[in-house]
Parts: sequence; structure tokens; C-alpha cells
Amino acid sequence: MRNIGRASGAANVILVGLDNESMGMVREVLAAEAVLPSSSVGFGDALEVIDRARPDVVIVGYTRAVDASLQLAEELRRAYPNIVMVALADMPDSAAILGAMRAGYKEFVVLPSDANRLRQTVHGAAFHQADDEEKGRVISLIGSKGGVGVTTLAIHLAAELAGIHRVLVIDLDLGMGDVAPMMDLTSRDSIGDLVARSDRLDERMLSAAVVVHKSKVNVLTMPDDMQNVGEIRADDMYNIISVAALAYQWVIIDCGTFTHDAVTLALQVSDTTILTTTPDVTAVRDAYRRMRSFTTLGLEKERIRLVVNRWHKAAYVSKKDIAQNLGIPVAATVSDDPRHVEQAVNEGKLIRDVNRRCDAARDIATLVAILTDDGPVAPEGGGGPEGGSGGWLSGLFGRR
Repeated sequence: MRNIGRASGAANVILVGLDNESMGMVREVLAAEAVLPSSSVGFGDALEVIDRARPDVVIVGYTRAVDASLQLAEELRRAYPNIVMVALADMPDSAAILGAMRAGYKEFVVLPSDANRLRQTVHGAAFHQADDEEKGRVISLIGSKGGVGVTTLAIHLAAELAGIHRVLVIDLDLGMGDVAPMMDLTSRDSIGDLVARSDRLDERMLSAAVVVHKSKVNVLTMPDDMQNVGEIRADDMYNIISVAALAYQWVIIDCGTFTHDAVTLALQVSDTTILTTTPDVTAVRDAYRRMRSFTTLGLEKERIRLVVNRWHKAAYVSKKDIAQNLGIPVAATVSDDPRHVEQAVNEGKLIRDVNRRCDAARDIATLVAILTDDGPVAPEGGGGPEGGSGGWLSGLFGRR
């Protein structure tokens, strides 16, 4: 998972054991850097509040309660090692600083002299990056337009990976949300249930909300009643994906085709985005538009893989023309195999369970190589959204 920090850009801070004067100084220093509570909590209530709020930073009134501050640091270091702890003192003292550092405090500050250091610490915590080895790979799939097979590819990629990895599929298609019915799954909870508690979400809560397919793929579904989802903010989605990336080795996100704040966030934090199209003029033109939107979102071409679904030798648009007009190579094709695909969809089965040797099942199995290949993908044939010859389709893209 790519770490971009909280979507809001502001750290979530809990204050423990601060008097009114200290509260005032902290508010003045961190007005633009943090989401601050209305009051400080006592040491006795601190763990319960922290467990509920899951803050980025805990600022502790150190000087007036040294023993309680050290005990709290010890407990937080065991339970929440990623939380940044700051000891706020009345005056600098070498022995106190050493004791705080040994207990696990990242910073020992005295205000107002250390105001800049406190700002930098809190700002950095908002963009805290977990070690790469701690987080799984996040793959988002999005279609050039509706009906190009995004959900089918997401499900089957996950199934191929689930043989030896822990895999989660997140259904983020607010327009359709067909992952559960296509896998013949019924789930009590859905992504809508997690949104309301995303700020305190942990791996245990996520595991309780998913449903497991017989292929061992875990699925976080979209509810049948789409109105029950409500608004999924970028911050909510960031929290859900972050927890998922800690719990699973692979997180596959079905983004559908409708772009909203949550999908935008998912694309930005994904290690790889698979853009799916079909080999027809309308779909390729919409893929071109999608590529332009990727540029606006800051998605580098190296992170994008282009997959052409329902490919056949007599396709109206060739792979060379698609590559020239989109500015990236066709990473893979999935054969047009309507008989086996439709049977799998209608029966709630995987294509490989219908016919393991069919063309579509074979091609989908090879897509795993796309996900595990971290090398850069160079544009094929030039052109693309930035300009260039673009092949015979260029007139449709406004470049003639």
C-alpha cells in the first residue's frame, strides 16, 4: 500500500493530563496541524479514550505526573506501537528527557520554545508510513466504462492469489456492487457497517465484517440496499484500506466505473491500478479519458496496467492502436469466452470451476504475473493522453 497520509492532512491528537494553560499553548501551536479534542483527559481514562479514538499522536502533561506518564507510555508502547507519544514539560531537564525517551516518548518539548519541533512532529505523524513489509499489496481495478468486466477480473484475480496468500476483495462499486452475488455469497455486514466506525477500526473488527468464499477469498461486500452505504469519505476509505493492508497480503479493490472520493483515494494508495477495457472504439475512447483523469490524480504510468478483456483476433481495435492512443502497453488480454463466463456468472461459480482449460480461465491465471511484476512499464508506440501520433483513432481523441 502506498502511504499518502490521512486524506485530511491533519493528525488526530489526544491530550492527557494537561492543565488549561498547557491546553491553550497546544491549541495555539497546532491550530493548523491537528484535529484537537475539546478537553484533556485524565490518566485514568486515557487508555479507554485512546482505544476508541486511535489517534496519531498522544501529548502527555509530563512534569506534574511523571510516574503516571511513564506508566502510560509503557502501556501504549505495548498496545499501540505506532502512536507517536510526546512529553510536554514545564522546563527542560536532562534526567527527565532521558527517562521519557527510555519509556518510549518520541519527543520531549517545552512550550513555547519548542513550538516548531512540536508542529513538525505532529505533521509527520499525519503522514506516518508503516514499514513496507508490514503492509500487503493493494490492487485497484477500474473500468473504462460500464460492462467491461471489472468485477469478474477482480474476483478471479483474488481467487488465483488465494491459493497461497491471504486475500481480501473490497467491493467499492457504488453503482452496482456485484461481487457478493457473483460469488454466491451472503454477508451480514458490509462496507457500510465499517464506515461509521472507521476511525476506530482494527483487524479484529474487519475480520468480523468479511465473508469467506470457498476459494478462501475474503470479501467486504457492498450492501443490497445501496442507500444504506451513505457517504464514504476519503478518510473513511483510507482507514479501511490501511487496516486491510495490515491484515491481508493482497487487497483487491473493485472500483467499478463511477469515480467518487473513496475511489479516488483507493486509486491513489494502490500499488497497482488495473485499467480494464474492451477492444471497441467506445471503450478505448473512455479508457483514454480515464488515463487523463489518472494524470490529474497523480497516478504515474508505472503503476497502471492495461488489460483488454473479451479479446479476440477479429477485434475492431488492435492492441497496437490501443497502446498508441493510451500511451501505455497492453499488459494482458483475456479471451472473449462468453459461454463459460456467462455460465460461471449465472451459477455463482469461478470460471475455472466451470472449465479449467477454457481460454478465459487460462488468461486470468496469467494475470497474476502482472501483479507481481514491479518493473516499470514503458509506453508502447508513443502517443497517448499527452499527445503524439496516436494511430488511426486519433481523430476520436481530438488530436487531428
